[in-house]
Amino acid sequence: MQDTDQPPTEPGDSHALPELLAPAGDQAALDAAIQAGADAVYLGMTDLNARQKATNFRPDAFADVVQQAHQRGVRVYLTLNTDIAEAQLPQAARLLELAHQAQVDGVLIRDPALLAFRPLYPQIEFHFSTQTCIANSADVAAAGDLGADRVVLARELTLDEIAAASSVQGVQTEVFVQGALCFCVSGRCLLSSWVGGRSGNRGACTSPCRVPWTVDLQPAGTPLSMRDLSTAHRLADLRAAGVKALKIEGRLKTADWVSQAVGLYRRALAGETIPSLESASPLASYTGRRLTDGFLDGQRTQLTGLAEGRSSRPGAMPRTPCDAEPANVPDTRDAQSTYELEITTGGDRVQIVCLCREQKFEWSIPKTVVKRAYKAISVGAVLQYLQTEAARGHRLVRGATDDPDFLLVPRASNKLIHQISTVIHQAVKKFNAPLDFELPESVRAVIAPGEPDPANRRMPNDPPDRARLHADDALMFLDSIRPDGGVIVEGVTADNLRPIHKACRRIPLVVALPTVIFEDQLDQLETLLQACRKLRTVVEVNSWGGWRMARAAGVRLESGLGLPVLNSLAARTLAHCGIQCVTLSIEAGRKQLEHVSAVCPVSCSLTVFGRPPLMTSRVELPPDYLGHLFADRRDVHMIPRHENGLWVFRPQTPFDLRGAQNTRLLARHLVVDLIGSPDTIAEWSQPPLPNQRPFRFNYDRTLA
Repeated sequence: MQDTDQPPTEPGDSHALPELLAPAGDQAALDAAIQAGADAVYLGMTDLNARQKATNFRPDAFADVVQQAHQRGVRVYLTLNTDIAEAQLPQAARLLELAHQAQVDGVLIRDPALLAFRPLYPQIEFHFSTQTCIANSADVAAAGDLGADRVVLARELTLDEIAAASSVQGVQTEVFVQGALCFCVSGRCLLSSWVGGRSGNRGACTSPCRVPWTVDLQPAGTPLSMRDLSTAHRLADLRAAGVKALKIEGRLKTADWVSQAVGLYRRALAGETIPSLESASPLASYTGRRLTDGFLDGQRTQLTGLAEGRSSRPGAMPRTPCDAEPANVPDTRDAQSTYELEITTGGDRVQIVCLCREQKFEWSIPKTVVKRAYKAISVGAVLQYLQTEAARGHRLVRGATDDPDFLLVPRASNKLIHQISTVIHQAVKKFNAPLDFELPESVRAVIAPGEPDPANRRMPNDPPDRARLHADDALMFLDSIRPDGGVIVEGVTADNLRPIHKACRRIPLVVALPTVIFEDQLDQLETLLQACRKLRTVVEVNSWGGWRMARAAGVRLESGLGLPVLNSLAARTLAHCGIQCVTLSIEAGRKQLEHVSAVCPVSCSLTVFGRPPLMTSRVELPPDYLGHLFADRRDVHMIPRHENGLWVFRPQTPFDLRGAQNTRLLARHLVVDLIGSPDTIAEWSQPPLPNQRPFRFNYDRTLA
């Protein structure tokens, strides 16, 4: 925290301490962060941020929040770090305009669409969120080319890798130093989306990695549940590596926790000796998980496992989004995530009054005749149940009734609980209603939809024209199958490129670059790109660093699932980067796909079949887990493989859209993803029968 009589020290000053950046999930946490000595806070408004379960800040109060922080010399960064659907573009533009009016210091972004606004808001710093998977110096340089002032590095990097990334001139680096760790590389997880349509890339992760799993039907504990990060004793190492900002994770944590965390790191920056990892153990007591700083030293094993039990002391912290279940644990910090209920039974009908999110709902239900009292449920029991089970992430803080012994038949009690959940959903929806004010003409011009590319004319149930393969399977597949639109091949190296290229003969070959690239892989990648240039091979880029290197090599570019497109502005932005064909988000719902397809100004690919990488991790589990079936109690089945040096979990059963008849969803290429297939030729050649109802990922549900 800066002295209010002095201007804030810019985090880029060569002699300045690193900026200490604290989470502010609500007003109490914001106050605590400022009081404890944070240099900056990061926070979200009610929409389009990676912590949708946080209380966040209402748009009509946002300017006051920023002013409050600035008066104390504290910088404010707004999180807009999710994938943005086509219908959400106006909301994203209004949030950005509101941030500009409030004079925020910076915004954190993930979706390429927001890069289109960079020239319109030169006063605001643009930071690439950790969700953009910035893992090497090429990624950092690419972010700089695109107008970023700062990047939040992937949490899996070693000190040497952080130093290499931080050596790029003109772009500051920020690293997480305390808080929960994800098993996956950030931005490279689809598990929560696969399980129930709640995407971590849209701020709705339900943390399915934290639950118990079996391996080949044998209990394996929680092998995917990460320890918590803590580096208070390693700040000298991070400063020597060139890091400009130290970020504390925790927008779902309490004000007390935020105060303790900021205080610890403030003291460490002031020169107090923090002797060891265990010095931060009070911060981990709310989860009971062990702490680690292992990634900094290249540790990959012994980073996951069972928690040791939560603290039972008063004020112990609630679970975070990376915690174990239940997934519907409410945010218990303030009134915005709570509700009140009054049930009156004295009249002709049962009257219910619910107060939630500053709104009042009233309705009634008929009294029912109870013939079997032993099966009936009392109103008091219903209230007791609601006090222990969250409804839409909200906690019942006051439940009152004139007759707790009044009985309801089970059908009536279940209907009552469902109605309560419905009105809470309505309250949240109204509370988070989209902003509605006139945008500047220049901003309206940016989000105005254009004409769709006429090359996008294939419907999902048309014959697929492209296959995605691993290099190990490519030659055998191409000996039997020759898709008209060619093949996208992963795992290609400079050594195996030429025989694959020769096998393609006259059908297109697209070489897919990895979705995650670390510093020691850049030279190998450069060699591959030069080989692609000589053979005039198209390259699919899946990271920003890969895009920058491929563009410099002079090859033709497409983008893949690592740079997913959920809106037409993202497609247009990628086209301005030289990309000739984009890939629609694999986790989008039907309506979201229809909306972007209707106005997509660039040729696009739609994946209609496959086993997508549900989890991509640098963590190394026991080798005997490879190739064996992981399952949880929700009947999720996935199998880990080694891909590009990482652990990649793919589902045992693919999703399949090939039978979906939809004239409003059009693409240039329909891609059958055969990575992880037990028989690539058979799965390409045998589409589902008409009477089959395959799993269709999020096509039949709305992606949250």
